Amino acid sequence: MTQSKIVQMRLLPPERYLFTKLKELLGVSESSLSRDIYWVGLPAFLAQRGLTTWAQDTLKTFSA
Repeated sequence: MTQSKIVQMRLLPPERYLFTKLKELLGVSESSLSRDIYWVGLPAFLAQRGLTTWAQDTLKTFSA
């Protein structure tokens, strides 16, 4: 099992400003917003690179 670790991401000033404003608008934490964005964007990212099946197989291995 993998340990939970913080993943850092560098945002440019306009990206950070929009992220902060969105967090405030939605009333959520930075972690919650980051996870939501990750889960919305991950399927498209994997599909663009032809890695959807790889990701599914990898998660099956993790869950086993």
